[in-house]
Amino acid sequence: VVGREVFGDDYVSRDQLTRLHMYYGGAMDCDHWHQGAGFVTSHVALTLVWEKGLQAIEPSIAAPYWDFTLESTFFGSSDWHDSKIFSSDWFGEGSPDNELHTVTEGRWSFVPMMMNSAGYTKWHNAYGLMRAPWNLDSTPFVTRSMNIYGLENNLKPSGCEEYHRTLKKSNWMSLAKVLNSAAHGHIHETMGGAWNHPFEAVVADIEDPPLAVFQFAHWIQSSSKILWRAGVVKCSDSCDMSTPTSECNCACDEKAIAGRRSYEVLDEYGLLDSLTFFDSDLNTLDSSKFKDHKGSIREVIQGHTKEESKEIYDSMLDNLCTPGHLGDMFQASSPNDVTFWVIHSTIDRVWHFMRLGDTEYDQTWEATTPCYGHNPTDFQPFSNLFGDDHDNYYTNKELYDAMDPSNDALPYVYDNFEWPHCNFLGFEMTN
Repeated sequence: VVGREVFGDDYVSRDQLTRLHMYYGGAMDCDHWHQGAGFVTSHVALTLVWEKGLQAIEPSIAAPYWDFTLESTFFGSSDWHDSKIFSSDWFGEGSPDNELHTVTEGRWSFVPMMMNSAGYTKWHNAYGLMRAPWNLDSTPFVTRSMNIYGLENNLKPSGCEEYHRTLKKSNWMSLAKVLNSAAHGHIHETMGGAWNHPFEAVVADIEDPPLAVFQFAHWIQSSSKILWRAGVVKCSDSCDMSTPTSECNCACDEKAIAGRRSYEVLDEYGLLDSLTFFDSDLNTLDSSKFKDHKGSIREVIQGHTKEESKEIYDSMLDNLCTPGHLGDMFQASSPNDVTFWVIHSTIDRVWHFMRLGDTEYDQTWEATTPCYGHNPTDFQPFSNLFGDDHDNYYTNKELYDAMDPSNDALPYVYDNFEWPHCNFLGFEMTN
């Protein structure tokens, strides 16, 4: 309220923006902002709202973009957090080495999370912090880590290969999918990280983890979230800040899985189609082992006994019954981390480059998803973004058209569409 009184109606606070992102990305029924093509329009629009808020304070400001393909090119997965982006003069440590997992030096040190947020936002965690309901971390500050469930993350931000592949897409639906996934998704996991999870005890006994161990770790968060939305994973509703995390947590609801074996639960929610796991000898197990040639689930995994198979399926489900603690960039409260605000504009920049090119591609937006927010006529909670008197919410299609870089009403342009480091590596970045 005070901000708007001082700076005008376009002023918007971090908590307001986070609440909006939480409302659509943390919903129980489905993810209205990340589960389909609406990801692109919603996040570009959200960045525009943020930019207008900044310009209400200082009109000369333009939203910056972080071309993290540079970090991907010049660093490896183990040292990309050494980039100057993570100096105290910029965004602070990429993987703070302290128990709180929080930045302690510079402008972005000890950034507070909204507490006692139950009366402010529909979705929050059991401690009352404005975090996703499935992230029962009581840390009152923004968190980050380069580790993922006891492993040093083997991923790094999307790079030239992913962007080059993006530029080859021939239709909007496949382009939107890759903008959300390969060209974007890794940055959230690699910035946020995850910890305080039973899988850490599993990997602690593995001296040299094979790829399958990492692959399963990468899927824990999203798979656990699927089970949460299905009502299988239940999280504590309310915990005092003094309650230890061992008593305030998420777990599989016994009533929800009663009468079903682990492999039946995993199969019902489609998890065995995407998950990779491993046996006691660290052999890779994937859908080709879990299912027969007709796609039917195998109670006895190929190459294993019935008892071994049960142990494997039980272990998989046990490790998916909680997402553990997630760094804020790795869940619905990601707008709390300053780096959130510079990553979607770099996706938008690639999108502009494609739309300005000579290559024809099918711009049809298919209405194929039951999750509201991802079909062309679904409304997004934005208005008056393009100097117009559009007081009503825009549909996805209206945003798609208005965000065309050839639209004179678009209030910004990018400085260039050049990736010289990618060209040097042999990736011809053309449109």
